[in-house]
Amino acid sequence: MFNKSLFVLILVIMVGSAGILILRFHLPIGPCVLGLGILPIAGLRLSGRKLSAALPDLVFGSIDTGLLAVPALAGGLAFGMVGAIVGGVIGDALTDAIAGLFEGGIAEWLRAHGYIESREMVTTALGKMAGCLLGSGFVLTIAIIFGINLQTT
Repeated sequence: MFNKSLFVLILVIMVGSAGILILRFHLPIGPCVLGLGILPIAGLRLSGRKLSAALPDLVFGSIDTGLLAVPALAGGLAFGMVGAIVGGVIGDALTDAIAGLFEGGIAEWLRAHGYIESREMVTTALGKMAGCLLGSGFVLTIAIIFGINLQTT
């Protein structure tokens, strides 16, 4: 268990550090976050996990954090930092429920069709991390395309 936790922790530190660098160097946040989604997917493959086993977690993370970015952006644009925090906190509760419906449904469908979907530490952790990065990166990239300024000051 320690080796699994350490493996996930290393990827968490890598993604977190990359996030700090993205902000520090004023890089385009949407495409960069989208690109960071590759790290946990690579971690799944390096650890010998199948992507199909992480599919419910990938979908959960994508829907959960992708949708969460919308109220966080809206709150931030309308009410500044406090609005972004409130939009994020309330949005997280709502999107967890919505994404949980999809995650559970996909897990049931996979089992019914003979696919092995696993609720195992590394698969779940990295699947959710990848989904969150991909979903939010997509939404933030769309926001940039629509002209919303996401640059740090």
